[in-house]
Amino acid sequence: MPLPRHNAKLVEAYRKTDYVVMLPNGDVHLKIGRYEPEKEAMIAEQTGCTVSWALITPCNPRSELAREQLNLFYFNNLRYELDEKVGVWFKALNHDPDGQWPDEPGFFLVDPDLHWTMDLGRSCGQHAIVAAHLGQAPRLVWLD
Repeated sequence: MPLPRHNAKLVEAYRKTDYVVMLPNGDVHLKIGRYEPEKEAMIAEQTGCTVSWALITPCNPRSELAREQLNLFYFNNLRYELDEKVGVWFKALNHDPDGQWPDEPGFFLVDPDLHWTMDLGRSCGQHAIVAAHLGQAPRLVWLD
């Protein structure tokens, strides 16, 4: 997929982010473009994932820093929506290893409908979500 019209700095920020899935037996750290079978096995075993997964955050829409209270409001609204419409999800965290951007809490969705998840990301004002099919590396799915 071609790069989005966003500036190179934004694209690089998404790619270097450490995507953390908070599982019952410990956190799993994922990187864009890096397929790690042992981590995938942990995810499948602990989540019941059989086909694919996606990571989504509602925080800092349009890559504009929002107040902590506002991000918490966005997070709780998304959590309520997921509770109503998604079978299995786990907490996740997008972490900038350079510390230039605050951590963004989000959700790891198990075997979601990708188109619905993309629509959900758009409704949260996000530029991209992270997704993968089992057997493949995590990838950015650009939403605009």
